[in-house]
Amino acid sequence: MTELTAVGRLDQAERTALREILRFWGFLADLAFSDLFIALPDGDDFVVVAQVRPATTQTIHPGDLIETRLGPDEARHLAEAMEARVMATVDRSDGTRLIRSAALPLAIEGHLPYGVLVRERLVEHYRTTGELEATYKALYERFSRMMVQGRFPYPQSDVEEAPRVGDGVLVLDRAGRITFLSPNATSALHRLGATEVTSGAALADVGIDVLAPARAAALGAPVLEEVEHAGGATVTFYCLPLYDAGELTGHLVLVRDVTDIRQRERVIASKDATIREVHHRVKNNLQTISSLLRLQARRLADQEAVAALAEAERRIRSIALVHEFLSRDVSEQVEVDEVLAAIGRLAEESKLPGRTLELAIEGSAGKVEATCVTPLAIALAELIQNSLEHGYGTERTHLRVEVALERHGPELWVVVADDGVGYPSDLDARSARSLGLAIVRDLVASQLGGTIQLARTPGGGALTRLRVPVERHER
Repeated sequence: MTELTAVGRLDQAERTALREILRFWGFLADLAFSDLFIALPDGDDFVVVAQVRPATTQTIHPGDLIETRLGPDEARHLAEAMEARVMATVDRSDGTRLIRSAALPLAIEGHLPYGVLVRERLVEHYRTTGELEATYKALYERFSRMMVQGRFPYPQSDVEEAPRVGDGVLVLDRAGRITFLSPNATSALHRLGATEVTSGAALADVGIDVLAPARAAALGAPVLEEVEHAGGATVTFYCLPLYDAGELTGHLVLVRDVTDIRQRERVIASKDATIREVHHRVKNNLQTISSLLRLQARRLADQEAVAALAEAERRIRSIALVHEFLSRDVSEQVEVDEVLAAIGRLAEESKLPGRTLELAIEGSAGKVEATCVTPLAIALAELIQNSLEHGYGTERTHLRVEVALERHGPELWVVVADDGVGYPSDLDARSARSLGLAIVRDLVASQLGGTIQLARTPGGGALTRLRVPVERHER
């Protein structure tokens, strides 16, 4: 549906009714073996605001009709249908073909018609109609009467869109007996073990226990039910109650064999579980290595070696932290703010006794591509740790570190600043000899494809700016 001036003139109730029709009208076009479009009055004209083509026959409108203003003869036909509040049918020629156009006024209870649903198909005098086509067209006529009587569209349901009729059609009478079964529906029922399905039988008679028809009748709205057979087949039943003059007359059941879809979903779920388990094991192994490094450091007398092992142990813990988050969720995007909060807790644990740390995180990074998370997390951990190692100087006991995060389109902008002693005035990111800054430079430039800039705050503290692309990252 397009947002035109004509649509804007509808009130909220009419807009809701129109949206509900559009949720269902794919299968209506299939049943009608016709092109459908909705036209709304716009001054003295009518403009097309929505269009759907049938999946059961060839379209007669290969071009896009939306935003098309109808000619005077067509507009007069639609205006007469709206004024009379009944379906109006005319035959017209486009020069080479005879087209039958049926205009059905659209209205909700207590309102004048707000638009017209138009069904158009070719007039073929010498073509024989089979049982399936005749049944489908009769079903469309039943829905047309329901629209005129205000029983269609249904109240809002949880299903986004009804299946198309090509998946399988089952028609039940008021008592729940089968009156029509399409070939695809027959195959779907066979997958559930119902090998002898005949007209006049109920689904329960052939061993299929489906509650959807009873629930749909009680609710006066469509009901979706999924039935799984012991043999592994899975079939959905989308049941739509049919009414005439306020009385329930039966049900249209759109049947779909979703066995392959459910099997693929189970495979994906199994793979997701495997990936989570791998991340969990990697995290455990990294934590074990971290513990071994701590034990090794306690046995050393050389303080330089102890410090080197402590740095290595901290970096391993940062990587383990990322794998912990990845083990919880294997989606393609990860919430960086949660990872950064955990990194802050690690920084608090790694500060020396007698010193205090005030870590402030401003803004939000939101979700970023999972491929970015590990290098980004390590880079942030290194920058915070760099402030801890060099920001206190020789006399300070308190340090404030601020991390500011901003999303700018596909990029994440990060500023890490402290109120410590700051970088040397001549320090450049490309020439920095510090191992931590060298790691950050390599991660940001080589793995993330971003940029890094070192500077000093107005108060003289260290300030680092990062710009990192975090969307559609394929490295």
